[in-house]
Formats: sequence, structure tokens, C-alpha cells
Amino acid sequence: MLSARECSVLTKLGQGKSNRQIAAELYLAEGTVENHITRIGKKLGLNGRGVVKRWLRSRQKS
Repeated sequence: MLSARECSVLTKLGQGKSNRQIAAELYLAEGTVENHITRIGKKLGLNGRGVVKRWLRSRQKS
């Protein structure tokens, strides 16, 4: 299960935001955003930001 913060990061990622933009909007360090994306990937069985974005896009089309 994703945390509330991970869901926020995932939503911003789905909007096409960069890690830097996500960090600025959520008042986080860019490295923290990267850590959240890594944890999201692990929880979903995915590896890497690009893979998470593709998974998210496929879910949005459904």
C-alpha cells in the first residue's frame, strides 16, 4: 500500500512533472522525491522512474 506522500508524488508524476517540479510543489528535496519514486516502484514490482510512468499511463487509460 502506498503512503499518502507516495500517492501525492505519483499523482504529480502522472501529470508529467519532473522530479524537481514535484519537489518544489510538495516542499521536498529532489532526492526525497527520487526515494519516493524508488519505493513506489518496489511496492508495485517496477524498476525505475520510466517504468513507473509507463505503468501509471497504462492505468490512466483504463
